[in-house]
Amino acid sequence: MNTFIHFMERRFIPVANKISSNRYLKSISTGSMALLGVIMLGSIFTVITSFSWEPYQSFLTTTHIGTVLNYIPDFTIDLLGLYMAFSIAYCGASIFDIKDQALGTGLISLVSFLLLSPITVNAKSQTSFLNVTYLGAKGVFVAIIVSLITIQLMKFFVKKNFTIKMPDGVPEMVTKSFTSLIPAVVIAALFGIVKYLFSITSFKTATDFIYTLLQEPLQSLTGTLPAFLILILISNLLWFFGIHGSMTVLPILMPIFLGYLASNTTAVAAGKAVPHVINFGLYDLACLGGSGATIGLVTCMFFFSKSKRYKAFSKIVFPSGLFGVNEPVIFGMPVMLNVMLLIPFLLTPLVIVTLGYVLISLGVITAPIGILGAGSLPPLVHGIVQGSLSFGIYELFATAISMLIYFPFFKALDNQAVQEEREAAEKDVSKDQN
Repeated sequence: MNTFIHFMERRFIPVANKISSNRYLKSISTGSMALLGVIMLGSIFTVITSFSWEPYQSFLTTTHIGTVLNYIPDFTIDLLGLYMAFSIAYCGASIFDIKDQALGTGLISLVSFLLLSPITVNAKSQTSFLNVTYLGAKGVFVAIIVSLITIQLMKFFVKKNFTIKMPDGVPEMVTKSFTSLIPAVVIAALFGIVKYLFSITSFKTATDFIYTLLQEPLQSLTGTLPAFLILILISNLLWFFGIHGSMTVLPILMPIFLGYLASNTTAVAAGKAVPHVINFGLYDLACLGGSGATIGLVTCMFFFSKSKRYKAFSKIVFPSGLFGVNEPVIFGMPVMLNVMLLIPFLLTPLVIVTLGYVLISLGVITAPIGILGAGSLPPLVHGIVQGSLSFGIYELFATAISMLIYFPFFKALDNQAVQEEREAAEKDVSKDQN
């Protein structure tokens, strides 16, 4: 075990630290998380309209309430690429030290993204319009690439002072607008050239090129259970060594899962099965109670502790664990570098995710939609919010599995704590007698 820990400290952790602190990945992650409100808004209305009870669906149809409710996902989740083009550039500007130009960077990125989006012309009516398909999940990767390029070009112009200087006394917003004018002209011209170059290829658009050569293969890779389990294992290994493993793994999964979310909500709204089972919902299952699926650990601690130490500690970690916050147990118990808990900490998420995936594949439970940001909800409630009561019920079962796996390891620690407390008490008695 010491050899393993030494290897992790020398080889694995430095690489993980570099990944988690990478400013490009951090920009993507931060920009995606900033859209949580928009994503949740669209997801909530999708869930409201997705219950398959026939009288309820008839009510929504006859009253036209369903039509009204479906407007919201159309303009939130289904335009995810559009929002990401702004959000990643806006958040990334601060990360790349051009915070004063954050708004301008976000707007230029948004313009550039729209510039690359194809315009469809209706020959009959002589009208043209943007194809919203390219503004949603299909455009997520283009949005990411455009925003990151925009940040770097804006940073180059600002740091080199290739900007228009305004005299003192000019309002701040006007000054910022003129500061970003030269970069905006260059960036827009650049993406205009890119748009033309793609138009003379067989792909026709940058979105189709990226989607065909990059997004589809990546989605196929991260959409497989073995690849997903490996990422979960890496995340929890990092947590064991005190590093925020989720910050290493989520930037990789975030753009893929956001694409899945749009596809899943569209399918559910149409009354179809969830096409992408491995999504944020399954990731939340792996983090039931927090990374390492520690809900079983804190539940065992709360109900079965014999030692004074863990009885007192459980009153803090059990309530927070129910809502997916397990930093207190990771760093306070601690789970970090606690060899006694390494096996259950790594094994539990893999077991409950694999079993959940198998049950979904067999049709025993319904797959979650994959709503981002629902991970802080307790078991059962989380599954219901994800649009699947059966998945919520499975979360309760997964909690029981987590308890069974963690129990023998926790009891060993608890018995050790009881023994230490008994010996300390005996020493105190000896001192008093002397």
